Amino acid sequence: MFKDIKKLEKGDSIFITDIKGNKVEYLVYDEYTVYPKETGYLSQNTAGEREITLITCTTGAIKRLIIKAREYYD
Repeated sequence: MFKDIKKLEKGDSIFITDIKGNKVEYLVYDEYTVYPKETGYLSQNTAGEREITLITCTTGAIKRLIIKAREYYD
């Protein structure tokens, strides 16, 4: 689903567009891998900031790649 997620780095932009064409930009602020049983990254404590968390499996599905990004306002 996330074709190039493994290429994302801190500071990269992620754009999400809804069906009405509204586009929101998010900036990556963290990236890391965890084992499947680690779930701390699922916390919804964002201090009121709008964030997204992208999750995918690493090669061989041994770990999960986590990408966290915050909404960007220019």
